[in-house]
Order: sequence, then structure tokens, then C-alpha cells
Amino acid sequence: MIKILPFLLITCLIIGCGGYKFSEVIEPLEKGQPKVAYTYLQKHTSKKPDIPFLFELGLVAHYANHFPESSAAFDQAGDIAEDRYTKSLSKEAVSLATSDKLRPYSGTRYERLLSHYYRALNYVYQGQLDGALVECRRATALINYFKGEDETYDFFGAGFLAYLSGVLFEATGEWNDAYISYKQAADYYRNAAEKTGVEMPEDIGRSLVRLARKLGFTDELERYQEQYGEFSVHPANTGELILFYESGYVPPKGEEALTFPILKTDKVDKPDKFAPTLMRRQGRVYEEIELEYLLRVAIPTIDSNRPLLSGIEVAAGAAKANGVLVEDVENIAIETFNAQRTGILLRTLVRAVFKYLSYREANKQNEVLGLLVNLAGVVTEQADKRSWQTLPNQIFMVRMPLPAGTHTLNLSFLGENGRVRGRDSVPDIKINPNRITFWNHRTYE
Repeated sequence: MIKILPFLLITCLIIGCGGYKFSEVIEPLEKGQPKVAYTYLQKHTSKKPDIPFLFELGLVAHYANHFPESSAAFDQAGDIAEDRYTKSLSKEAVSLATSDKLRPYSGTRYERLLSHYYRALNYVYQGQLDGALVECRRATALINYFKGEDETYDFFGAGFLAYLSGVLFEATGEWNDAYISYKQAADYYRNAAEKTGVEMPEDIGRSLVRLARKLGFTDELERYQEQYGEFSVHPANTGELILFYESGYVPPKGEEALTFPILKTDKVDKPDKFAPTLMRRQGRVYEEIELEYLLRVAIPTIDSNRPLLSGIEVAAGAAKANGVLVEDVENIAIETFNAQRTGILLRTLVRAVFKYLSYREANKQNEVLGLLVNLAGVVTEQADKRSWQTLPNQIFMVRMPLPAGTHTLNLSFLGENGRVRGRDSVPDIKINPNRITFWNHRTYE
């Protein structure tokens, strides 16, 4: 027997929920005022902040140069995500009666990996390279966990994190770990390239040649030289700049309304058994005389949201270099959602059938009660649009040798056609001989 009263009571859990306004976060970010955005989020932190909020807080704190606070927010999100990989049966049961928004949100795999990118940079900017290496190892462990739990793991975001790890290990003189990370990056990029559209950056091949020679791996050196060619040795008294350029926003999730017919001839008793039948009816047209009821459901959607700026050229004195795409967050987000959509729709239809049965039973008892139950079903039918919304759309990487000293970086932001559509400059970037200097830069257009 369907329990009607608990269903009505649960409705209040997702009606009138407060929170922060995303516009109050992005407006100051886009005006170059990340500290204002951070202060706003601090004021709107709940007693038990959830993962999406913590992701936003961690990234905004990073841009505001509050690096310890940024890492703390990301760490808290990571701890919650790990706990939630053990399924919460009570929340799952509630979500089947109301909305996917009540399901515990663990973050997508690529979101969790990107949190380690920002955590690693937090340590770099505090001069704590050992802490950055810890984040690299944590990211590697997380990738290995994803590989172990899913034979069809897509490696979305894994190539970039392995590449970052290789660079950071190299920056600290951990040559063997750097070599292993670059090898993993090459494999991960190849595994994901068909869906992400991001090929293995050429620098990874050059790095494998360079480190194979340094480590005395003769056989590997010969093989990599055949694959990737030779590399040029940097002049004396030279260091390296590695600049990450983050452009635009990852696409936000929207909501799509769908309608599915229940026919007069249908025997509807078990939601999980009947939902697949409804899925097969999507897009079909039926005569009105055949219809018993129209189920209206809401599921999330995601569409392309490419920024105007989609490339970078960096100049420092006479030296110039162009950015290489190392992470296409938009493609990863869309492909991740597409892989989940069938499961989301099936779960949504199971919930909708449950609501229909609640309405049907209530209506038999009392038409007013039936109306209330039906209204509750409509109100609680909301798509789960949770995600990390302040993530960039794409990440480019510039790796260039520069003479030791202090430089002003002149940044030219490129449009889709390769033409310059904006400029900026970053003063006082110090390059040390035989060392790597890191910097990340964000635009929102």
C-alpha cells in the first residue's frame, strides 16, 4: 500500500529552501573582485555546507589568494564525497518519493580531480611544494580508485592531472616520479581523446625523451625519440614558466520537461517494473481516448557554453609561446552527463510512477486529498541541477623557457579564429635558473 502522508510531509524538504545567489558570486569575479565574492560566500555558509557549495567556496578562495581556506574547503568536500561513496539508503528512499535533488551529491569524477589541481596550486603559491606533491599522489590514488571500481572508466580529467603531477615532480627534482606521471598522462590522454577532443600535448612526448635520457633508460629513450623526436636544451641561466589559462565557465545544467503517457490498458503496480515501458514511449503519439494519465517529469540538460576567448599567447620580452589545450571541461561535462542521462531518466520515471500511484490511491479516498497529493507531486518534480558552476570551460597550458630574472607577462587572449580579442599583463613574475615558476590566470568572457 502506498503511504500518502509521509509523501506529503517529505515535500517540505525541497520547497522554499534558501541559499546563496550565484549571480552574487560571478558578478564580482568578472569585475576582478574575487575577495568580494569570497566574503559573500562566507556570509552564506550553512552549518553543514554541501559539496557544490564547498567547491565554489574553494575555487573563489583560491582566486582571492586565500590559499589555506581554499584547500580547507576542497578537503571538506573531498571528505564528504568519500563518505558518500557508501550509499545512504535513507536519502535514496526519500529521493524516490520526491526529487533527485535529495540524493547525496558526491561530485562527478572530473570535479573531484580538478579540486586537486587547485589544491596543488594553493601549495605552490605558499611555497610548499611538498604539499603540492601530496596532492599529486592523492589525485593518482583517486584515478586508480576510479580505474579499479569501473572497467569502463573514461579517464576524463585523468590526463591533465597526471600531466600536472609530472610537471610538479619535475619541479622538485623527483625525476622518476615525473617520468611515471608523464607516461600515465600519455596513456590517459589517448584513452579519453575520442570523447574529449583533447589530444596528448606534444610537451609530454618531449618530457618523456628528456627524462628517459636523464634517468639512463636507454631502450625507452630510443623508442620515445622515434615517436616524439629530440628536444632542445635550454640555454644557461634559464628557468621555465608554466602558465595555466582558464577560460569561460563550464556549461550550467538546465531543466527539461518531458511527458509520458499512461494508457487505460496499462497495469501499473510496481514503479520499477513499469518505468522501462514508459521510457520506450518517449516521443510517441497516442489518441486521447487511449490515455489514462500524463506523467510530467523534469530532468537536467546541459548545452554548450563556449566562451569568446579560447586561446592564449604569452610574450615576455622577445620570448613568445602559445597555450595548448590540456583540459576541455565542457566536453567532459557534456559527455559525463550523456553517459548518466538514461539512468537519470529511469530513476525519474520510477519516482513519477510512485507519485502517480500515490495520487490514484488518494483520489479514491477523497478527491481533495487526491488534488493535494497531485499538487505535491508537481511541486517536488524538480531536476537535479547541482554541479560545480565556477569551473572554467577550458584550460590551456603555456610552457616556455625564460631568462632568469623578473618579467612582465603580456597576455593576448585569442578568439575561435585565432585573432586577438583581449589583452592583459602580469608584472613581477620571477624566473629562477633551472627552476619552474607556476601561474594560473582566469578570464570569464
